[in-house]
Amino acid sequence: MPNTYGRLSELKAELGITTTTSDAVLLRVLERSARAIDEHCNRHFYSLLAQTLLYPTSERPAHIKQYQLWLDQDVISITTLKTDDDGDGTYETTLTANTDYWTYPYNNQTHEPIQRLDVNPDSAMLRYWPSAPRSVQLIGKRGFSEETAAAGTIAEELDSSETGVDLTAGHDVGVGDTIIVDSEHIDVTAMASTNTATVTRGVNGSTAAAHTTSTAVARRRFPREIELACVLQAARFFREIQTGYGGSVGNNELAGFSFRAMYPAYRDAIDPYRIRVIA
Repeated sequence: MPNTYGRLSELKAELGITTTTSDAVLLRVLERSARAIDEHCNRHFYSLLAQTLLYPTSERPAHIKQYQLWLDQDVISITTLKTDDDGDGTYETTLTANTDYWTYPYNNQTHEPIQRLDVNPDSAMLRYWPSAPRSVQLIGKRGFSEETAAAGTIAEELDSSETGVDLTAGHDVGVGDTIIVDSEHIDVTAMASTNTATVTRGVNGSTAAAHTTSTAVARRRFPREIELACVLQAARFFREIQTGYGGSVGNNELAGFSFRAMYPAYRDAIDPYRIRVIA
């Protein structure tokens, strides 16, 4: 179940469940809760690697300065930034961070996405952003952040296709987690034993690769309000399943049912992360 913002173990603790009988349904509920959060916030909190974005996507509004390029999607980091100078679809000019442009916010907080690019007035490459659609090519990581927590090490040589990953005892990896080994993102779909994870390799735009024994494992973290809201919303919906789907409507996505609306207390907790859309 990809990119769930809450952990299966925390959801089971919230519900008082100690068996594995309902794990498959609980994981689907967690994933749907995460996507409901994305829909409410008009952004996603997981990261996508090696993404190509083209700007501008629309005509520049009159109140936006020519040296400002607002991004319509969260960007974690930029690998390359180029401009198409003659409209032929080839991006000839490569721009350098801090030399040709600055990222905004200038004094951004830890795990805060890039929102805008500003031309450095001392740049020798450009004085303002081109206004033609698709004239700027950005390649980088898309998403809110890529916060991680140390989760242990792998206990074996891992090739690029193996889907059973042995972990060193004492790890902090669970079903539903997205883990990162070197630069590869991996979804944990089951725990075959205490220290063996069944996984999906090379997710979120990463590439499955070989890894050596004792390579560090990190697990994805998200803003704490997002993690908590995902678990509590999933618990609420699972209880609705148990009580005859009160407050739900028919849908084919999740055993025939889905959310009617996000519970107000959880919605209010994550509202500061919402991007306001003006119709």
